[in-house]
Amino acid sequence: MMNKKIIFTILFAMLLAPMCMEAKKKVKKEDVPQLLNYPSAELGEFRLHGGEVVIKGRLVAQDQQMIEQMNAHFNVIMRDYIVKKEKTTTIEFKSDGTFSLNVRVPYPMFVLVHPLTMVYACPGDTIDLTIDTTKPTREEGFVVSGTGVSGEVSKLAETMIKKYCKFPMRDNIHEQGPDSLMKWKDVQVARLDDVVRQMNAGLPELEGCSSLASDILRTFILKQHLEHICRYYILTDLDNTDKDAYWQQYFSFLAPREKYLLDNPLLMISADEFFFNYVEVSVMRPLYTTASKGLILPLDYNSGTAEMLANEKHISIHEAKKSAVDELHDKLHLSPTNFSTQVSVLRELFIMLKWLKDNYDTASEDVASTMPFINHPALIRQAVLTYREYVKENELKVVEDKPLTKGDSIFQRIIEPYKGNVLYIDFWQMSCHPCRAGMLRMRDEVEANKDKPVKYLYITDDTPEDCRSFLEPNNIQGEHIHITRSEWGYLQEKFQFSAIPFVLLFDKQGKRREDVTVEELLNE
Repeated sequence: MMNKKIIFTILFAMLLAPMCMEAKKKVKKEDVPQLLNYPSAELGEFRLHGGEVVIKGRLVAQDQQMIEQMNAHFNVIMRDYIVKKEKTTTIEFKSDGTFSLNVRVPYPMFVLVHPLTMVYACPGDTIDLTIDTTKPTREEGFVVSGTGVSGEVSKLAETMIKKYCKFPMRDNIHEQGPDSLMKWKDVQVARLDDVVRQMNAGLPELEGCSSLASDILRTFILKQHLEHICRYYILTDLDNTDKDAYWQQYFSFLAPREKYLLDNPLLMISADEFFFNYVEVSVMRPLYTTASKGLILPLDYNSGTAEMLANEKHISIHEAKKSAVDELHDKLHLSPTNFSTQVSVLRELFIMLKWLKDNYDTASEDVASTMPFINHPALIRQAVLTYREYVKENELKVVEDKPLTKGDSIFQRIIEPYKGNVLYIDFWQMSCHPCRAGMLRMRDEVEANKDKPVKYLYITDDTPEDCRSFLEPNNIQGEHIHITRSEWGYLQEKFQFSAIPFVLLFDKQGKRREDVTVEELLNE
């Protein structure tokens, strides 16, 4: 006969079993959908190389005068987000309104045809734009077409954003505090997962698309969602929180989705400058501060530096980067070699190179400290090419005589009356709040230097009538120069800028100077 104690134990275990099963249900892992049939195309290394793309089209206007007025108002802006460089090329319309230009891109990417739209530029393709100002609406008057992947992606990108990236235009969630933001983030991640499920079911807009175009557009949609989540994290005031713990909790959703959100080489040809700016500052927070934590070692042995390292008063820049990568792995459980981490490490390097100028010893040490973290062939190639370009630019001692461009002629005409002075030149527009704020901050300096050999030139393509309501009540002194939209476009191309305010400094000899102040130039 079975012992009463044994029978009681069996009965108790049977009663406990359903409770244990229920507990297991409650701790069931998060259901994270993974992208199926992705990537659907073979992303060969050659597809990540650069080359030329043709951007052509026609402006249909009511009369010839309008075509002339619109000339040079259009620009193609190419932003190489890996090396943090921007190139602006002016579109010039012929007398019949047609235009054509070859734009070189370092790899397939989205470029901005300002002020119209973003188009996709894949080497070897042609993008065709029709701008018909006689049509009543933009939808009717602006048509994008083209060949190859460029044509496919350019035609669909705007449609895909409107349908799958419907973010509120004026969401003020960042003003409601960290707790509200965390709940908001969970909702956004759920929306992201829903989009992934839709992709797995098949997006009807992608039917008939080539595999590569489909992959680029899907990656583009995914990056928009992550960018949106990162943006509001950056905007939120976290001063009264445990920032490290909050960062870790906020981005805990990334590890299960890392393969398509971060460790994804398709981001190289589908993401853009804005995406990596946001990811770098938020997700890659430990990496973002490495420049201030690490010591760049001298090229040759230095006993003082060796003693500091031996006493653990400092760590090398390589150790600082390794510590940051380890922190991403330990706290967010991200792969140390994921593609986005590699891009972020490179971006920090190229910022440093720009700042170092011709300090080759320090630059070579920073390059040597960075390259062990890079293993993707396309990123290694970009690093080598950019370092080569950096050395060439800084070692060039003789400036070749080049024919004057339209931008050169316009600029020479503007500064001719002020030769022999230090020139502070500010490109601005009435619609730009930071521009106006900067001019207000400069008022005291302009007044203090009014009898010195320095001229403050404020250049805008707004009319005097448009600017008067701001300039006169606020007593904005200086030389106010109003140019046409066409001239503005040529100066954008000459100085390679798209964002404003854009400020230039020239010394008394007419040489452009950087990293100096007006006061320093006056004292020379």
